[in-house]
Amino acid sequence: MLEEEKKVREVLAGLLGRNEAEFEPNASLKDDFDVDSTEMVEIVTMMEKAFARPLGEGAEKKIHTVRDIYALVGAGAR
Repeated sequence: MLEEEKKVREVLAGLLGRNEAEFEPNASLKDDFDVDSTEMVEIVTMMEKAFARPLGEGAEKKIHTVRDIYALVGAGAR
């Protein structure tokens, strides 16, 4: 696992109170973890802080799976 992927999982686990291992690349944030729009904005904010870079305008609308976050932060997960 890439360092960036690990960091994504750590941030998600901390925010959502889950185990890092639960955040498989194809896991749906809405369907698998009941993430709502407010939590999605918080996820984007925390990822921007963790990676010290903006994820872009409307990032919260582009994220559906953990893999989508990997793509936005540049983790390159497949």
